Amino acid sequence: MRYGRAMIPPAARHLDSQTVRQALWLTLAVWTLDVFLYVLPSSLNGPVAASSWASVVLVATTGALLTPAVYVVTARTRASAALTRYLALAGISIVCGALTSLSDLTLGELLRRLFDPDGPMMDAAQRRFRGVTNLLGLSWMFALLGGLFMMLHANTAVRDRERQLADARAKAAEAEAAATAARLAALRYQLNPHFLFNTLNAVSSAVITGRNAEAESMLERLAEFLRVTLAADPAGLTPLEDEFATLQAYLEIESVRFRDRLGVEFACPPELRQALAPSFLLQPLVENAIKHGVSRTTRPVTVRLEAARDGDDLVVLVEDDAEGGGEPARGAGLGLRNVRQRLEVLYGERGVLQTTARERGFLVMIRMPLQWATAPGVAAAA
Repeated sequence: MRYGRAMIPPAARHLDSQTVRQALWLTLAVWTLDVFLYVLPSSLNGPVAASSWASVVLVATTGALLTPAVYVVTARTRASAALTRYLALAGISIVCGALTSLSDLTLGELLRRLFDPDGPMMDAAQRRFRGVTNLLGLSWMFALLGGLFMMLHANTAVRDRERQLADARAKAAEAEAAATAARLAALRYQLNPHFLFNTLNAVSSAVITGRNAEAESMLERLAEFLRVTLAADPAGLTPLEDEFATLQAYLEIESVRFRDRLGVEFACPPELRQALAPSFLLQPLVENAIKHGVSRTTRPVTVRLEAARDGDDLVVLVEDDAEGGGEPARGAGLGLRNVRQRLEVLYGERGVLQTTARERGFLVMIRMPLQWATAPGVAAAA
């Protein structure tokens, strides 16, 4: 399979400084090792002649100077097919091996004559043998270095891809978090419109009938309730006692509308006051009880909220005792549907909303993981 240049990540197309440094150290290490391995056997029989040292150093220096050509070829062909890469490496290795061998036969011969003028001269057959031997051995050295460079390029490409994948995952996580926050905000802001309209209609009615003090009281409570609503984090959690206090403010507004027809009961054990719940999760449930219970009857209706602990879960009940509580519509409204969605987004399978239509009244149960704003012992002591 052929990989085109477009499939290589942009970050992997340039010769990064880390790979260049690694290639430089490999080049120095390989040619230094070559000198050491050549000289070591000769040194076992006594001091190495200066002419031999000069010849070996010349070959190693020439090889080191030509090695960048091998690096460049492997870098430029790394996006090509495997056969193309190997043929290119073989070609540049043979060329560099031939040039290094030629350097040894020309400059090396001059150096040997300079350091050992009385030494024997090589005849034509000896020169051919030395040239072919050098060509084969040095070509193998360049090929070895090219293989190491290919590994460096592959490691660089893998590192760049991993970096890009990490960046992509981070961006995806940020996008998912933003989408979740936007979804929670959208769900929350779907919960209040008709409450606002009903309250403003009640204020309008109070003004028209001359109950100005009542209208002013409702507006003050509405302003405070909206301030808390807009300031809260839609994706945040709030202590249960604060959530109940917000509901108390909401119910005070509704009590002005319904007067003695609306009764309210709260039951929250002291040890659960600092238990955390999604902000404004319970308000649509209370609003649902008022809309379908209190507003449809002339008799007094009590709305009750109760919090309890069940193992590692927090359970909150919202119920009313209105007549006609068995209507199917009580469990199919927009508010209840959005509460289910919020619980699903925040807690997955551990966020549960169940509804029960009774002969008198309607019961909603919410179950969610129990979390604390402070340590349970501190909350209980408070």
